[in-house]
Amino acid sequence: MIKILAIKIIDRIKEAGLTQEILSKYAGIITTRLGFHELTTEVCSREAYILLHLSGNEPGALNLRSDLKKIGGIEIREMTFNDNKPFMNFPCEEGSLRFLGLLVDRKDPDIVKEVQKILTAFGCVIRTRLGVNEEFFGSPAGLIILELMGDEIQMDLLEKDLQGVGKVLLRKMVF
Repeated sequence: MIKILAIKIIDRIKEAGLTQEILSKYAGIITTRLGFHELTTEVCSREAYILLHLSGNEPGALNLRSDLKKIGGIEIREMTFNDNKPFMNFPCEEGSLRFLGLLVDRKDPDIVKEVQKILTAFGCVIRTRLGVNEEFFGSPAGLIILELMGDEIQMDLLEKDLQGVGKVLLRKMVF
């Protein structure tokens, strides 16, 4: 099983310390961590996001989630790859922040090329991209996590095009 947690910190100045304490407590099950917030020369956003790629330790993941829920001022979303079931699309409210997770079968180079071609074509709505080598059901796979932003129609088309590629599992989290 592959599990991704997304954490939205409403007020990073107020809640980041507590969040960091919990993440440090569970560092042994966090294989990859990506944190970000809006930063320009004019703005330093108080809102922040953290993506966590967790090891297969299910009890640890449940405890981590439980401890995080005790913090006020954060929201948690989860993405799990635990079967070969196709992605069931669900609507997003306009302006929602979307994260897509793709699990790509790396044994077939044509699939990898097709996914790369689609991601390149929709590069204007992909704000952040993280790739992780993974194994899924005993086979090499690539886990790609995308933060999407921008044109809602283009984001919907990206999802649709990715759904049409065989041997790619797609999941989504929305804030």
